[in-house]
Amino acid sequence: MELFAELNKKDGITIVQVTHSDVNAGFGNRVIQIMDGRLQ
Repeated sequence: MELFAELNKKDGITIVQVTHSDVNAGFGNRVIQIMDGRLQ
């Protein structure tokens, strides 16, 4: 996760992550939640 964060910050690379982990989601700049196929 730290590597992804570094790549995003240093090189401007966009990372799209799909996770059930609140800890891993915390590394993102934006969190979009989906429940039952709908955006929350």
